Amino acid sequence: MNARLRQLGPGEYDVLDAVTAGLSATSRYLRFHSGIPRLTPQTRDLLAAVDGRDHLAVAAFVGAEPVGIARLIAIGDARAELAVEVVDAWQHRGIGGRLVRAVVDLGRAAGFREIVADVLADNVAMRLLFASVFPDPDVVEDGAEARLTAGVPAAPDDGREDRRWAA
Repeated sequence: MNARLRQLGPGEYDVLDAVTAGLSATSRYLRFHSGIPRLTPQTRDLLAAVDGRDHLAVAAFVGAEPVGIARLIAIGDARAELAVEVVDAWQHRGIGGRLVRAVVDLGRAAGFREIVADVLADNVAMRLLFASVFPDPDVVEDGAEARLTAGVPAAPDDGREDRRWAA
């Protein structure tokens, strides 16, 4: 896999739209908890409102093609909600893990200390991905949804927050 990662800036609708277009109906359901055929203008605006402080996002690209996005959005004092989407053609190739680690590196630098992900209880892939980045997460199931919570892991020993981005 030769994907490169980069931090997204505000208003990168083209990247958001390309990744969303690459999601199957099942993937959109698992990510957005509904069978939406496309993002509403309000949701697009919210997801493109990256500010580098309270809303962080990292995208993966294969060549010029966007293939995934991971984001953290502040939800309280030093807490952020994690969301990830990887286009179907690139799922199960390690891109999700790389994206999550990269956005968590940015989140650590921004002062986030706890990460929360609200996922559908049967979203096994996201639950496994979360557990691979955050050992021993707290999991609370509430009917069809599960809340995954974990502390932000310590920075890498080599002092470089972005060391995993190039891998």
